[in-house]
Amino acid sequence: MLAVKNLFKAFDSIRAVDGVSFSAQRGKITIIAGADGAGKSTIFKIILGLIKKDRGEIFIDDSPINGNFSRVTDITGYMPERFSLYTDLTVEENMDFFADIQRVETGRKKELKNRLLERTGMLPFRKRRAGALSGGMKQKLALSAILLSSPEVLILDEPTTGVDPLSRIEFFKIMDDLKKEGKTIVMATPYLDEAEKGDFIVFIRKGKNIKQGGIREIKDNFPEKMFRILPAGNIFETLKELNSKKEVRAHFYIRGRYIKCLFSGDSGFLAGIKAKEIREEKPSLEDIYLYYERGVRDD
Repeated sequence: MLAVKNLFKAFDSIRAVDGVSFSAQRGKITIIAGADGAGKSTIFKIILGLIKKDRGEIFIDDSPINGNFSRVTDITGYMPERFSLYTDLTVEENMDFFADIQRVETGRKKELKNRLLERTGMLPFRKRRAGALSGGMKQKLALSAILLSSPEVLILDEPTTGVDPLSRIEFFKIMDDLKKEGKTIVMATPYLDEAEKGDFIVFIRKGKNIKQGGIREIKDNFPEKMFRILPAGNIFETLKELNSKKEVRAHFYIRGRYIKCLFSGDSGFLAGIKAKEIREEKPSLEDIYLYYERGVRDD
């Protein structure tokens, strides 16, 4: 449905987007994952024509847009990281405003508005000023606003940043419903735990693809073993001991009370470690991202 190939964008000496390629399919959630400053927002702005690319191509249904960005924007709902709601207007007044901007027919505006507010759980708050909404409610109102145009493609830039856990769960329930309707959803996030809810993932580091693929496929084909170690003594001393084993090609990092260890080959080197528990487990997307992120050398 939507694809980019070899996108490049530099700001002076900074290569914000450095040869990024990926495709997003109908009825799927494509996750663009990376740390703050990785280039996720810049990629979205290039796709929408808000920033001029240096080179590369954007495709809709396998056909290059050749600079005709209306082919993208006419079918896309875009939710930037900071969506501009009018805080002094009520939920309903905001919806009316955005419906008028998107030229929703008068005859269907009320029915569509009410249906979207009901779908996102915002109908009981229709008379509340947007400025008095919680972070999660603001994001659901923003989503309702972009859905007024009935877009085929949704581009969502970190939509759950600053949102409470319950609202994040509710948000992804809506995403799942939209996916079942055949929407193409492209979402940027720095949160690898919520990336697990996607279908396809693109790991971005300093403007570059470092790994991409179907989430199930990436997990099933991950080349390393992972162990979780609960040290018997000081966690930093144990980490120092592990890092001193130069003969072992491994990645170690601390997560809470545990040390996580990613490596290939024989696990015998762990036998001498003083630990309350050493347990093998399946790596999460966060573990996988850290593995590939640490394997990339800067130019």
